Amino acid sequence: MRVLVVDDDPGSLLVARAAVEQSGHECITAADGDTAWELYRNHQPHVVVTDLSMPGMDGLSLCRAIRAADKDNYTYLVLVTSHGSRNDVLAGMDAGADDYVTKPLDPFHLHTRLLAAHRVTSLHSDLVDALAVARSSNERLADFTGRVSHDLRTPLTSILGYTELGSIDMDPDPAEIAEYLRIAGSSARRMLSMVEELLGFASLGGSLERKQLSLSDLVEEVSIDMSLGLRVSGAVLTCQDLVFDADEGQMRMALQNLISNAVAYSRPGVPPVIRVEGERSDTGVVVRVVDNGKGISLGDRVRVVEPLVRLHRDGDPGGSGLGLATCSRIAAAHGGRLEITGSPAEGTTVSLHLQQTR
Repeated sequence: MRVLVVDDDPGSLLVARAAVEQSGHECITAADGDTAWELYRNHQPHVVVTDLSMPGMDGLSLCRAIRAADKDNYTYLVLVTSHGSRNDVLAGMDAGADDYVTKPLDPFHLHTRLLAAHRVTSLHSDLVDALAVARSSNERLADFTGRVSHDLRTPLTSILGYTELGSIDMDPDPAEIAEYLRIAGSSARRMLSMVEELLGFASLGGSLERKQLSLSDLVEEVSIDMSLGLRVSGAVLTCQDLVFDADEGQMRMALQNLISNAVAYSRPGVPPVIRVEGERSDTGVVVRVVDNGKGISLGDRVRVVEPLVRLHRDGDPGGSGLGLATCSRIAAAHGGRLEITGSPAEGTTVSLHLQQTR
C-alpha cells in the first residue's frame, strides 16, 4: 500500500516511516496538515497516519477533508494521539478516522493497524469493482430489453392489426380472411422463433461437458446439416483439423452460426469460400472461420457481438442478431473470447480463443 504519514515532530515521523517501510509498504511523509492535503490529492494513498495536533490544518480537519473527498476509493485513516484520551479518540472517529495509535509510537501497534487497513481497503476495492460490473450489467440488460421489446413489437402489432381487421369486417371475404390469418400466423411464427432463440441464448454458458473433439468431424457434421444452403450458394468449405477439448454441443452451435454467417453475408455474385482452421496458442487453442464475404468494419466489430444488433447494410438478409453474440458467449464459457478481424475488401475472420483443461 501507499501510506502517508503526517507529523510535525521529526523524531516521530522517522519512527513511523521506518515502521511503515519495514511492514513492506511505500511511505510518503508530511510535516503539517496543509502539505499532507496536497500530497493526498496528488498521490491518493491507501492509508493516512496523521498526528492530531499540528500547525495549520490539524489531524481532525485533515480527516474530514479526506472523507469528503473519498468517492470511488476508500482511504484508511489512523489518528495518532499523544495520550490516547477518550475525548481525542471519539473526536477522531467522528471526523472519519478508522483507528488510532498513541505516542510514543510502537512500530508493532502500527504494523497491526496496517494489516487491518490492507484488509479493509482491499475489500472496498473489490466492492467498487463489483459495483462497476453490476452497473455495466444493468446498462447492458436495459439495452437488451429495449431491443427485445422493439423486435417483438413489430410482429405483435401485425398480429393484432390483422386480427382486428378480421373482427370488424361486417361482410368478410373468405379469401381476405385467409390472407389475414396467413400474415398473422407468419408474424406469430417469427415471434416464436425469436423467443426460442432468446431462451437458447440465455441458457448458454452454464455447465460444460468437455471432451476431446475433432474440428474436422464437427465441420463435417455442420456441413451435412447445412448441405442445401451450401449447395445453393455454391459455397466451398474446407477444414484444417485440430483435436481439442471443448463442449461438443456448444462448439457445433458456434461453427454453425459462423458458417451460416459466411454464407448469408457473401458478396453479391461471389460464391462463398469458407476455411475453418485451428491451432494451439499459449493459453489454449484458437478456432478460426475465414470467409471472402462482405467483412465487418472496424467500427462495427464491438457492436455486432451484442445481442440483437444487426448492421442493416444493403443486401443483408434478415435475422435475429444473436449469431455472433451466441458465439461470443460460447467462447467466454470456455474461458476465452471472440475476436473479429478482416475488412470489407478481404472478408471476415472470426477467431474463438478457448482455454484448455488438458
